Amino acid sequence: MKILVLICRILLGLIFVVFGANGLHQFIPAPMPPTGNPLGDFVALMQSTGWTTAVATFQVIGGLLVLIGGTLPLGLCILCPITVNILLFHTLLHATAPAVFAPAILVTILEIVLLYAYRGSFAGIFTTQAKPTN
Repeated sequence: MKILVLICRILLGLIFVVFGANGLHQFIPAPMPPTGNPLGDFVALMQSTGWTTAVATFQVIGGLLVLIGGTLPLGLCILCPITVNILLFHTLLHATAPAVFAPAILVTILEIVLLYAYRGSFAGIFTTQAKPTN
């Protein structure tokens, strides 16, 4: 189990650091979808407002926290909402190309494995007895 967790941690961290860095400074070319359809309009809006830069920054930060290891739970707290949005994007806007689901599914599986392995770190979140700290 330790080896599986280590592999998942390194893969997930590297995926988000590399693709987050690509979002900040494009070194992996990606074609832009044409505007005039929901996918193209959405991508154009996200880029023109700086949204993609903010998300890419959080991807790099979360990926680095996952790679460091001791900060993995915080990294997962940053990356899980991003992963949900990746899944929603590909499901709702990019459904015409099923091949693009593979990276989203891979990242989701890696996160689920890590969430399970570090479930003790998240035990305080799943309670009905939450109280503010004095």
